[in-house]
Amino acid sequence: MSGVETFAVPLSADAISSVWLAALISDLSSPSFTLKHSFTNDSYWRDLLAFTPDFRTLHALPEIQHFFSVPVALARPSRFRLLPGVRHRRIGPTKTFIQGIVQFHTAIAQCTGVFTLTRSEDSSWKAWSFVTMMDQLSGVVDRFSAHTPLCRPAEWKPTMEYTAVVVGAGQCGLSVAARLENLGISTLVLERSGAIGNSWRTRYESLETNTPRAYNHLPFVAFPEGCGKYIPCRDVADYLENYQRTLGLHVLTSACISATSYDASSSTWTLSISLSGQASITVTARHLIGATGTGTMGGALPFMPSIPEKSSFLGSVIHSSEYKSSSCVGAQKVVVVGAGCSAHDIAQDMANHGSQTVLVQRSPTAVVSRQTIDRLLTGYVGQDVPATEIADRFYVALPLTTLQNPQYNTMEIHAHIDQDLRENLSRRGYLLPGPEDNFLHRLSVRRGGFYIDRGCAKLITSGKITVKSGHEISHFSPSGLVFDDGSRVVADLVILATGYSKTTIKQVAESLFGAQVADAVHELGGWDNDNELAGVWRPTGHDGLWFAEGDLFSARFYSQFLALQIMAREMGLLSPDQRSYISY
Repeated sequence: MSGVETFAVPLSADAISSVWLAALISDLSSPSFTLKHSFTNDSYWRDLLAFTPDFRTLHALPEIQHFFSVPVALARPSRFRLLPGVRHRRIGPTKTFIQGIVQFHTAIAQCTGVFTLTRSEDSSWKAWSFVTMMDQLSGVVDRFSAHTPLCRPAEWKPTMEYTAVVVGAGQCGLSVAARLENLGISTLVLERSGAIGNSWRTRYESLETNTPRAYNHLPFVAFPEGCGKYIPCRDVADYLENYQRTLGLHVLTSACISATSYDASSSTWTLSISLSGQASITVTARHLIGATGTGTMGGALPFMPSIPEKSSFLGSVIHSSEYKSSSCVGAQKVVVVGAGCSAHDIAQDMANHGSQTVLVQRSPTAVVSRQTIDRLLTGYVGQDVPATEIADRFYVALPLTTLQNPQYNTMEIHAHIDQDLRENLSRRGYLLPGPEDNFLHRLSVRRGGFYIDRGCAKLITSGKITVKSGHEISHFSPSGLVFDDGSRVVADLVILATGYSKTTIKQVAESLFGAQVADAVHELGGWDNDNELAGVWRPTGHDGLWFAEGDLFSARFYSQFLALQIMAREMGLLSPDQRSYISY
């Protein structure tokens, strides 16, 4: 991530960056391939397709030099250009960086690199991190025009042939389809529900994005200005429907895959698709992309903890997935079990409409304000935010593995912003993680254990919502819940905001495409040997099979790289083992 505060750019920032870029160019062209003049010993280099056809992060100068020596020599990077917008950044009380973007070309593509410079021991400025990414393959022209749809109207037939089939018409599926069509790759999207956007439309009514509108749009089509800064879930659903209509993407709704087979000799998938109220169709494709999600939006099974003596409880028990609005349950005594974003949103909705509400917090929760998230996403304070494409690159300026470094703990970085918020919550018994816990890791990797405050914190600190923390639930009683310390909470309604079953990519692959396909798929979760999350937006282990998963930012940003990977394969640019480019 790119930091917190942005200061007026000193006159020396551009000069420092220019000197560093000259050192980088010299190092990259050195016969011995040394990076000692441009990288720190403790540096990171993350590459997204610019030098190899995959995602990988290398840490420490010897490892970086060893790995990149051959790919850089083959790529022959040239035509480096420093882009406007170089800036000083401060991360933490003492750490100062200079960040900027360089544009360059390889033998097959136009690329960019986001550099984060730090002052080294000899007082020179060197790269602490460098994130390189492919922007566009040479000779490939974008088809998108703001005035015409990407696709011609679909001609539905009993048997159809596409280059790619995407399963799921949520934000990830639609973004991938748009990126592929923009590159001239014919794409069909299958959606099991009856309408695009239902995964958002069926959630609780008070749900809205916790990130600002400019951060959330999908490729090519912005959210309407009238949506407001934070977008209600129904407006997101409507946007997704309009997105498909605007671009003319080929989408079949109420579509279920009844059979799947893969012919390795021809590298072809064959799908039998059942349509509600219509005859089945058969579709062939060279690439199959699962975009059904692996969490809440993907329809994973709600996790219902086993709490003894539930049958004795005289009130009602529901999972948060069943909750729609406070108007559906009326004002009463409510206990919300859980302390994630959904739990806080539901507790806030109930308390604001007259319910006596208790939030049961089972473990510490990292809490940040929306204002902090705004600054985290852009890093621009008191300045105009740059175009989304530029802001996205600064957002990924630090590789994912650095999120595990306590030195760049967001809770410490933003302490001066959210200190009062956290202190006030602590006074009410709210459990917060220690300073060594990394909020960014919870947000981007763990994807849980945090709350982005949109008003619930004030209700807690004012006493309108009571927090019960530090004790496990022992059992139900006829009147409510009993905890392991013997304390009791009275309730008419218990809402279990306890998340969803852990659904891995391998499990999704098996449910969608069968056990034989799933056997070849990498497991999702944790770091792989390339210091990247396995199996999403990149090779899965099965030829021609891909997965796309994540929030609206992930859909917009990483869909480009998935489309480029598919395009590179369609152009025959990969070696037989698919570990390197061959057309240099």
